[in-house]
Amino acid sequence: MAALGREDEARESYQKVFPMLDPEPRCGRLDWERCSLYVNIGNTYSRQGDYAKAEEQYKIAEKLGQDHVDTPEGNKADGMGMMIVAMRARAFALKKHGREDEGKTLMKKVIEQQLKLNEEKTEEEEEKKKQAEAAQTAVQTAAGMKKEETSQPAVVEA
Repeated sequence: MAALGREDEARESYQKVFPMLDPEPRCGRLDWERCSLYVNIGNTYSRQGDYAKAEEQYKIAEKLGQDHVDTPEGNKADGMGMMIVAMRARAFALKKHGREDEGKTLMKKVIEQQLKLNEEKTEEEEEKKKQAEAAQTAVQTAAGMKKEETSQPAVVEA
């Protein structure tokens, strides 16, 4: 509907999803859904020229991500991703509403966050690879020891 310029109807359809998500527990997967809804609602306000209402929605979406980053049991990668999406949408809205310098400053933060997220994901992947290699080595070592035990000839005393 938003693509057709029917922002009010689009916003209404996004808002109808919240009651389905409200009883569900907070988790990365569902918070991504919530984040997307808030960003989309913010975008509808932005396209209608109401930056103040748009910003409220973007900040709620960003807060969902920040909660994951700040919580020890939160999914930091998902949290950073949500923050990046919300901040990027807010940066574009700032530019659209004549606040280009603020938008550029925010976009710089978005890029810094994205680089940090990419680095953390690379480190995480490298750690998983090391763990998999160590597990494979342990399996091979155990299999080799077992093979040695079964392949040694029995000593027969005369």
